[in-house]
Amino acid sequence: MAMEITNNYNAYENVYATQKQQTEKKQAASERETSETAAVQKNSEAGNDKAKSVAGYAKELEKLVPSVEFRVGNACVSAQRDKSLTVNPKLLEKMQNDPKTKKDMEDMIKGVESMSKLAESLTKASGWTIVYQHSYIDENGKYHCRMQTRNDGMLKLSDKLREERKKNSEKLLEKSKEKAAEKEKELEEALEGNKTETEEKKADGEQEKSGIIVVKENTPMEKVEQMLLEKLENSENGEIYLDDDDMQKVIEAAREQEEKEAVKKQGNHANPVGANLDLQI
Repeated sequence: MAMEITNNYNAYENVYATQKQQTEKKQAASERETSETAAVQKNSEAGNDKAKSVAGYAKELEKLVPSVEFRVGNACVSAQRDKSLTVNPKLLEKMQNDPKTKKDMEDMIKGVESMSKLAESLTKASGWTIVYQHSYIDENGKYHCRMQTRNDGMLKLSDKLREERKKNSEKLLEKSKEKAAEKEKELEEALEGNKTETEEKKADGEQEKSGIIVVKENTPMEKVEQMLLEKLENSENGEIYLDDDDMQKVIEAAREQEEKEAVKKQGNHANPVGANLDLQI
């Protein structure tokens, strides 16, 4: 009888141990599943917050280029219409975390707005129309732009008038080149004159003094105008391409224009507003 009781007890103990192990396994699995679910939810929430942050920042940048459509993407728009600026999403993230990148890229985005307005003015003055203009700033902050122009006026003109319009366009470009050459010559003559005067003073035993030469050189704005006119004149089928070096010239011109506007407004005691690039031909 004692043996039977012992055997029954051992059997119950084994069943209990087995049930306990199964329960512990279920609890561990449940806890693991809960932990994994929480981690996924946390990552998802973090991803959503990050996406919202980038989207919010993009909305702010959009205000810097009101004349074109602002987009976030990995490539330039391929549509053959409208105007756009696409910024790489990785660059946007870097801009949010790096103050220098933020400033440089925001200056470039404002430069796109300036370039767009200047190109519009120049093409109209030359009798052309911009069909589309699409810009892209890649992951490394490099600028790329493709622009398609069309000379509608030339298509409607007679052969004689078309030739006259072409000559006028060539004269406009030549005038821009002559202006640049004149200012370069003026600078060389002034430098040479200063050198001769200094040598004469030395010969007369006078003490050499540093002279101040004031010569009007080509402004950054004039350089940008000339660059765009040359690209327009030399374009095949009206296609124009701008690279990062071209954009740096535009940015320099835009900064100079903003500084002039700021000085002018301070003199007039006016409230500061956005500056526009003036067309000077």
